[in-house]
Order: sequence, then C-alpha cells, then structure tokens
Amino acid sequence: MAKRLRWARVHLYWLSRAIAVITVACLTACSPHSEGPSRLDDYLSRLERAVGATRESPPPIRPPRLSEARLEPLAISAQSISVLDFLALSGCELQHNLGRRNSSLGRSASDSQRLLLDLEFIDLVPACVIHLNASGNTELGEHLQILALERKKLLPKRIYNALFVGPEFHAFWQLPRQLANYPAEVGGEVIDTLGYLEQQVKRWLGGDYRADNGELEQHLSVLRSGDGGALLLASTVQSKTLFQASAILRHNETVKSLCPKGRSTDAALITQTVVSKFFAGQVQQWLAQLALRESSLMPPLRGIEDLLNDVLPPEYRDWQISRDARLLSLRGEPKAHVDTIQAALSDCTALPWRP
Repeated sequence: MAKRLRWARVHLYWLSRAIAVITVACLTACSPHSEGPSRLDDYLSRLERAVGATRESPPPIRPPRLSEARLEPLAISAQSISVLDFLALSGCELQHNLGRRNSSLGRSASDSQRLLLDLEFIDLVPACVIHLNASGNTELGEHLQILALERKKLLPKRIYNALFVGPEFHAFWQLPRQLANYPAEVGGEVIDTLGYLEQQVKRWLGGDYRADNGELEQHLSVLRSGDGGALLLASTVQSKTLFQASAILRHNETVKSLCPKGRSTDAALITQTVVSKFFAGQVQQWLAQLALRESSLMPPLRGIEDLLNDVLPPEYRDWQISRDARLLSLRGEPKAHVDTIQAALSDCTALPWRP
C-alpha cells in the first residue's frame, strides 16, 4: 500500500507540472510489457515530425562502470596467537574458530567468510576469557581481549571488503546489454536483501556480533542478481533521449513560435497531442517507474555507505559521486524537459489548454 501511495505521488507531481488535462488514471495505468526505451524513441520521432526539426546528437553521456574504479580490498593486518596459546585454548569454542581460520580453506577464504570468522572471534572471546581466568591463565585472557578489540576496530574494513569489493556487488552494478522490460519485471527480493545487509552492518558496528553464515551468503547471492546496473543504464538512456527532445523544442523556439502572436497552428496542435499522448501518457509512466525503483534500491545501500564512510577509499568515492550524479538525472531530466515543453507552448493562448 505504501509503495502504491509513493508511486501515485510521483505521477501527480509530474501531472501538475506537465499537462493539466492528463488524468491520474492515465499515468498510473500499468502495462507490464512496456519497453521504456522504445517509448522514448517513438516520442522523439513524433516530436521531430510535429515541429519539423531534426534531433541533435546526444551528449557523450555514459553510465559509470564499477569495474573501471579498479577497487582493491583494503589492507588488513591483524595479530594472531602462537601455537602454544592455541593449544591452551582447549575447552574454548574459540579454538575451533582459530582452527578454521588457519586451515587451508580458511587461508583462501573469501572476504565475506573472513568477515564471518572475525565476527565469530569477537563474539566468542568473552566466554573464553572467563574460562581462562577460572583456570588461572589470565595473561592469555588479556591477550585475547586485545585481539578482540583490534578486530572490532578493523570491522568497517572487513565489511567494506566483503560487501563492496566482492563479486556480488560488482555483479549488482554490471550494465546489461539491453533494458528489455525493465523495471516492470523486477521483484522486491533484492530490495529486501539490501535492507537486510544494512541492518546487519548496523548491528555489527553497534556491538552485536552475531551472524548467520548461510543467511549472509544467501543474501549476497541475491545481490548478485540485482539491477543496479540496469538502473544506471536506464538513467543514461532517458537523459540522452530527453536531451534530444528538449533540444528539438528549443531549436524550434529560436526559429519560429509554435503559436505566433498567440494564434494556434497545426504544428502547435500536433505538438500538444504528441506531448499529451506519448510523453505524459506513456513515457512519463516509465520514468515514474524508474524513479520509484531508485527510491527503493538506493536508501539502504547509501545507509551502508554512510556506516562505512570513514574507510571508503578515494576510488570508491569517485565512483560513488559519478553514480549518484547519474541517478539524480532520473528526476532532474524529466523536470527539465517539462519546463522546456512549457516554454515552447507558452505563447499558445488559443489552444484548448495551456501547460
């Protein structure tokens, strides 16, 4: 219900700014098999014919690729314990944790598994210290507490390596070859996963070090199939096409008015129809879907980034800035195009309606 209300508000906003005669029902009517890029191109072609102008070449806009950021895992150097100290941990569950870490599998573990091992280590230390103190080995207990404190300080780096450098995050931002029916055919599973990851990071950095190995890996697997790259590509496609559509209207305005001295013309009437039927009635629907998808995907992801802000390297920050600037166009470019439509038809006082 909340998603429907947010979607309706998006449609109503653009409705009030664009064309007063298009009803909310028109904008919210959903065609699950609609293809946004083809709708944009159809609108652009019709607008060209309506005003008698030719589209310009779009600006060199390209979506930022995470692969080009060349992210590397943050260096982590943590102390360990000696073989004798390891043997002295008999009776502590912590000994099994250290055994897995030092095994051949542990030494080649993924960053997500290394994170889980550190979380488990921190979580098990208090009970082991109590056991060691009871047996008189207080020196080893104090050493374990130092190691646990060190791993707590390194947790943001461990989390960054596990989430943002891992293959799942790169797959999430991988650009698809085509958009097809995006975003009509995507579900909410990846949104749930991003929310889950944000909550886990909050817990871990807040002092609750419990973690479920299988659950974390399952959510990372879902992240791999996410649509961040598709959203970036869609924002680029709409920016390029709306730039061309606005350029057509601005070029025509410098050559001649659609309504000289307020008088309606055939070009003005056709342009009105094209804008009403094909922009507000079709393209706008797809743009609203994209804006809604962005408002669902990005908040939990940005929440994780905020939590890890102190350890984000310059390479990631540069890509992050480019990504957010591209996604911002999902709202900025449609608004700018609506303003251009209003300016182009501002002299048309004789039309049945005015923008």
